[in-house]
Amino acid sequence: MTIEYIGDGNTDGTCLGSSATEKVGFFGTTPVVQVAMTAVATATATTTLNELKINRVIAALASLGLTTTGG
Repeated sequence: MTIEYIGDGNTDGTCLGSSATEKVGFFGTTPVVQVAMTAVATATATTTLNELKINRVIAALASLGLTTTGG
């Protein structure tokens, strides 16, 4: 097995994509542009505001291929 690195050893860091419109994907998923997170206005009787926010973060991570949406 050979590991390939994307960094160049610079201590300033490594950036993927130079703008919000450049697409990025991980683990074989289709690359997508930067995921927009909209504000959560209200919650329902069965779902708290924090649960809604967490679900949006999970969906954003899943669209990049960094996690699954399964529960």
